[in-house]
Amino acid sequence: MRDLAENIAVLDAIRPDESIAAEYNARANGTHATAGEIDLEDYGYPRKILVCVSVGEVDAGGTLDIDIESGDTTAALTNTDASLDQMVAEGVQIYEYKPTRRFINVEATVAVNNITFGVFLIMEHCRFGNRGSDD
Repeated sequence: MRDLAENIAVLDAIRPDESIAAEYNARANGTHATAGEIDLEDYGYPRKILVCVSVGEVDAGGTLDIDIESGDTTAALTNTDASLDQMVAEGVQIYEYKPTRRFINVEATVAVNNITFGVFLIMEHCRFGNRGSDD
């Protein structure tokens, strides 16, 4: 049995912070360093990505919306693959995402009032061979 730490890796994050009403995007860490999108080729095309959203303090009326966008070419992320449930209070939400296109972005939109939040993308590690079955 493989050790859990050997089977996953952090792909990216929108770092935890108190965020005013605005839009925030994941930032690419691989060789394709275009802000706001992640080139999954840089990471061996992971089969699954856990999108973990953690919300702390929420000022009165604050909302947080998370969309996962994708595209087949850079700077053309025209598909919204998933929209997570809107968060309006402290809590955690985890979504298992199975990417189907090369480029992705996670967009977090804070509206009405400030929210302290973080979004973390944790990918299945690909060093143990090919993509294999979708289990």
